[in-house]
Amino acid sequence: MRSDRIHKALANIPNRFVLCRLVSVATRKFLGPDRRVQDVINDVIGRFADTEFATQQSRILADLETKLPAA
Repeated sequence: MRSDRIHKALANIPNRFVLCRLVSVATRKFLGPDRRVQDVINDVIGRFADTEFATQQSRILADLETKLPAA
């Protein structure tokens, strides 16, 4: 179930808002013309439930946030 994957992903990325942002960006990148959005979201959340992938993506996000100009 998707909720089980979300709970596993939240163990790796404790901030639920950051997880939501990462999932939305990754979903847009992985979405193809022959795939349903629901299936892509499930795949992406499953990837974030994987510890190594989640750590790598959160480092990339942290690097991006430090390079953004202050508002």
